[in-house]
Amino acid sequence: MDTIKIVGSQNKTTWSQVHVFEPEGEKLKTHGKLVAALAFKTKAENLEVSSFGVELINRLQEIYYSNEAEGILRKLTQSLETLTAEFLDKIELEVVAGVVWRKEKEYLYLARNNKGQAYLKRGGQLSKIFKTEEGVQGLCGEIMAGDRVAIGTSSFFKIVGEDGLKPMINEEINQLRESLGALVHGHEHNSLAAAVAVEIGSTQEVKERQSETPVEAEIWLKKIKAWLSRKIKRQGLSVKIRPELKTRKPATTAAVILLIVFGMSLFLAGKKKQASRQEQERQLVIEEVRYKYNEAHDLLNLNPLRAKSLLLDSQAKLQAYREKSKKELGGELEELRAKIEADLGLVQREYVVESAQEWFDFNLVEEGIKVSDWEMEKDRVWGWDGNQKILVELNLKTKASRIITEKGKIDEGELVGLAEERGFVVGKGTIWVIRVKDGKLIDEIEAQEWKRVVDSIGFGGNLYLLDKDEQGQVWKYLELESGLSSKRNYLKAEKLDLSQAVSMAIDGSVWVLFSDGTIVKYTQGVKTGFSVVGLDKNFEEPIKIFTSEETKNLYVLDRKQTRIVVLSKTGEYQGQYIWPGMAGIKDFVVDEEMKKILLLAGQKVFAIELR
Repeated sequence: MDTIKIVGSQNKTTWSQVHVFEPEGEKLKTHGKLVAALAFKTKAENLEVSSFGVELINRLQEIYYSNEAEGILRKLTQSLETLTAEFLDKIELEVVAGVVWRKEKEYLYLARNNKGQAYLKRGGQLSKIFKTEEGVQGLCGEIMAGDRVAIGTSSFFKIVGEDGLKPMINEEINQLRESLGALVHGHEHNSLAAAVAVEIGSTQEVKERQSETPVEAEIWLKKIKAWLSRKIKRQGLSVKIRPELKTRKPATTAAVILLIVFGMSLFLAGKKKQASRQEQERQLVIEEVRYKYNEAHDLLNLNPLRAKSLLLDSQAKLQAYREKSKKELGGELEELRAKIEADLGLVQREYVVESAQEWFDFNLVEEGIKVSDWEMEKDRVWGWDGNQKILVELNLKTKASRIITEKGKIDEGELVGLAEERGFVVGKGTIWVIRVKDGKLIDEIEAQEWKRVVDSIGFGGNLYLLDKDEQGQVWKYLELESGLSSKRNYLKAEKLDLSQAVSMAIDGSVWVLFSDGTIVKYTQGVKTGFSVVGLDKNFEEPIKIFTSEETKNLYVLDRKQTRIVVLSKTGEYQGQYIWPGMAGIKDFVVDEEMKKILLLAGQKVFAIELR
C-alpha cells in the first residue's frame, strides 16, 4: 500500500495534518491500518496548535486501537464520535478516517465526523464516495489491486476541485503528490487542507525473494573442491577413478581430514555469525521495549490509558520475541517483563474484594422487608418492596430509616423514582406520585400506551421512563403542582430500537445501557458521541448503569463477571471492582463523597470502598 500526504500551512488558530499508522501483530488482524485527515479551528484562547495537534493524533490512534466494539466500521465511527466529543469545548474538529483491513480479501472502511470527502479511482473512473457534503457517515466496501482512494478535509477538496483530481486516474502516485500539492500550497487559505491518497498494491501474497548470489556455504564448497583437486594432482592421483588402480590411502585420508576441518570451520563461523545476528536482534528488542516502558511509567498518573496501551504493546513485543527465539527471556528482558507486569497491575486498576462489608439490614426498618428496586437522590435512597408493597427511605449519611407508605396504600409497583421533594412508584399500568416530606399520595396517573418500562429515574422534579421496544422511547413526565403532566417524547429521533435496553441513568444527559454493553448518551433528546475505550474484557451481562449530577464517573454492573466497571464520562476506562457476591446483586448506587459503592441484595446492603 503506497501513500502520499498533502497538508496545508498551519497558523495560530487553524491546523491540519495527515496520519498513517500500521500496527504489528494481533492489532493488525483485528483493527487494520489506519489513515486519517484532520483539521481544526481553535475555540479556546492561547491554544498552542502544533502540540495540541500532536495530542489529537495520538488520541485518535489510542481510542481506535483500544476500541473493542464488534466490527471495524463500528470501531471507527465510535472512535470519531468519541474524539469529537472529547475536544468539543476546545476546537471545531473535522476528521475523515479510513481503515484498510484484510481477511482473504482487502476491504476499506471510511467514516467522517461531519464534513470531509473521499474519492475512489477504479480503472478509468473517478467516483465520489460520500454522497452528501455534510453529515456523520460510515461505509465500507471491497478494494482491489490498482484502486486509489483519496481521503481529505472539505477545505482540501474545495481548493483542488474535481478537475484537479483528474490526475488520480493516470499519473504515477509520486507525480500525484506534486500536482495536488502544487494546487494546495499555491492557495492563500490552505491551513485547513489535508489529504492522504492510498494506492492498493497486489493482493497476492508476496513470496520470499530468493538470493541472487550464491550463499556463503556454496562459495566455500567450491574453494574446498578446487584446493582438494590441486592437492590430489600434486600427489600423482588421477581425478578419474579407475577400479583396477589401488587406492592411495594416505592421500585420501588427508583429503577427508582436510574436508572435515574446513567443514567444521565453516560450521563454527556460521554459528558465530548466527549468534551475532541473534544478539543484535535481542538488543533491538531491549531498546524498543525499554523506551516504551519508560514512557508508560512516566504516564501512569498523567494518562493511564496511554500508559496501558504502551505497556500492552511492550508485553506483546516480548511475547513475540520469546516465541520466535524459542528461549526464555532472561537477563534484562526478564527484568523489563517483571516491571511491565507490575505497572500493568497499577494501571489496570483492578480491585478484587474478598469480602464486602455488610452495611445495612432492612430488617431494622421492618421485619421481612426485601427491597427489589431503589433510587438515590443526594444523601438518601427510596427502596420499594414489590412483594409487600412497602416504600422505605434510608439516609446514607446517618443510616436513619423510615417507612414512607404502609402496606396496602399502593396496590402494585415494580420501579421507584426520586426527584427532589417527590418520589414515584411505577407499576405496569399506573404511576403514583408521593410527597417526600410526609408520604402523602399526591397523584395517580394511568399508563399511556407503554410497551415495557424497565427503568424509571426522577430528575429535576420530572419523571423519566425507559420503554424497552423495537420502537422504544424515553418518556418524560413534567412536574406539575398537582402531580405530573401527560407523557411526552424525550428522544427526538423518529425510530429508535430500544429492544435490548436494560438500564438508564441521568445527570443532565440520559445514559442508556444495552445488553451487549453499548452505552448511548442522549443530550436534550439527541444522541451524542460516546464509546468505551480501554476496557480489557467486554461486558458479558451488564444490568445496571449509575451516575448523577454529583457523580464524576459512570458505573456499570456486569453481573456475570461479578464486577462494577468505572468509566469516565468521556468513555475512558478508570478501574473495576470485582466481588463474587455481585452475582446476587439487584441494584446499586455510588456516593463518591463517602467513597462507597452500595450494593442492594434484597434485605441487605453491602458496601465496597472506592479507591
